[in-house]
Amino acid sequence: MRCLNCHLEEITASTQICPRCNVHLPSLMHDVLSPGTVIHQGTYRIDYALGRGGFGITYQAVHTTLEKRVAIKEYYPQEHALRDTSTGNLIVPTAKKDIYERGLSRFVTEGKILAKINHPNVVRVENFFEERGTAYLVMELIDGYTLREKLNRQPNKKLTNGIEVIISALVDALATVHAQGIYHLDIKPDNVLLTSDNRLVLVDFGASRQGLNNCTTSQAFTLDYAPPEVLMGKDFGIESDIFELGMMLHEMIVGELPPRAIDRIFNDNWQENLHPDLIEPWKSLIISALQLQKHTRPPNVKQWWRLPQTQTLHQTLQTYCHACNASNPKTHKFCTSCGTPLQVAISTNKQPEQQNYSEVHPDDWTKTQKKGFFKFLGSLLDDN
Repeated sequence: MRCLNCHLEEITASTQICPRCNVHLPSLMHDVLSPGTVIHQGTYRIDYALGRGGFGITYQAVHTTLEKRVAIKEYYPQEHALRDTSTGNLIVPTAKKDIYERGLSRFVTEGKILAKINHPNVVRVENFFEERGTAYLVMELIDGYTLREKLNRQPNKKLTNGIEVIISALVDALATVHAQGIYHLDIKPDNVLLTSDNRLVLVDFGASRQGLNNCTTSQAFTLDYAPPEVLMGKDFGIESDIFELGMMLHEMIVGELPPRAIDRIFNDNWQENLHPDLIEPWKSLIISALQLQKHTRPPNVKQWWRLPQTQTLHQTLQTYCHACNASNPKTHKFCTSCGTPLQVAISTNKQPEQQNYSEVHPDDWTKTQKKGFFKFLGSLLDDN
């Protein structure tokens, strides 16, 4: 048995109090499917519950024919349904039926979409079925540990290497699911699994939470990581996942979270005292991700991840004016400082070679060097 509060493993079935967190286990487990329960016409047999939240319970189970371990996620919003312990079916009060059905519909849609996604960093959905008045997602069982556990084992609970690999994998995973219209909405180290063969997997997607956010008091997010729009339960999207990814990135680098969004609403001065560990490019990435207003964050997770590369290129790939030595973006044809035509080439030092130019700024003839035909044409236009 596993404690659903602190996730301590290998607790005996007769244990009443968790030896780690002191929670009363029978109270915590009273409405979960009991070990040995068979579902989907005997295809799967429940071993024990792995975890639970306000909107579902995840079990370890066995495919009885293939003798393969799997994870099964059951849609079970505790505020809107009850378990009939004699049958295992969920009972939904009439007053809650519309809300329950809305969340169930999103859960079903999410399962069907995830089942079509084949990405190494997204948990794989292997089957989907409905019974007992609810729905179930059958997923691969990840044999590993959470990023939270990894951080807890580090000095000062922060990583000194491997951050880029982790974020890059998560960006790739999120870009894939965002393209299918799915948002995670609960990105945190607890929902990132790491395997012994260095695979990283993002789990616990949140379509079912989207269906209930406006109609429930259960926490449909993790307060420490959530952006304002998720706190309010509306208008969330890709930018919401970027915010939570930025919160987690800060935690991985510094060893602690930045101020919560809810604490910044009336006093948003956290950037004035950034931790010294936040050097570039991480500093720019985090600042851009943690903007309180959704529309001021990058609209695309890969665009956000390319931000430091773009800034580096902007700083190093410049065209320099031969006349005044001012730096200009490489796409400009004329110096923004003095109007002199620029070489259509990239230089990284401020001592460019002298060049012959065949273009003259149309608004500033008198300040340019006139050579050849342009010198002759200029003389015709000169009153003297």
